[in-house]
Amino acid sequence: MKYHSKKTEVNGIVFDSKLESDRFQQLLLLEQAGEISGLQLQVEFQILKGWKNPGIISECGIDEDGDTVYHITETPSKAGERIKSRFYVADFVYYDTRTKHWVIEDTKGMETAEFRLKWAMVKSLYPQYEFRKVTRDDV
Repeated sequence: MKYHSKKTEVNGIVFDSKLESDRFQQLLLLEQAGEISGLQLQVEFQILKGWKNPGIISECGIDEDGDTVYHITETPSKAGERIKSRFYVADFVYYDTRTKHWVIEDTKGMETAEFRLKWAMVKSLYPQYEFRKVTRDDV
């Protein structure tokens, strides 16, 4: 969810914020000038693979002697439950012809804790990309 943002339409594409639509227009100009290529919008990157709950939770602790103690707890009500994959959705992905790198870019008016976590995860999982955050001051 975007905070205090207003959906904006440019070239028939609806953006979540004015900042994002303004940046899109800048990127189009950069693409026309040959400074970037392959511009893509709303690209998903998997940051957590889905899995099936096996119904067992392993808990560990340390006893008074300093030894690790494991406790196995059955959780039949959750057994077989599917946990969905989680994704980070980049506002823009493009190839920077000057740096010769693919770029994952996000426009941010306000950073949330969720965004910071997903941003850190995507950066660690996809090190082959260059990462850029764009704020209103940059546009």
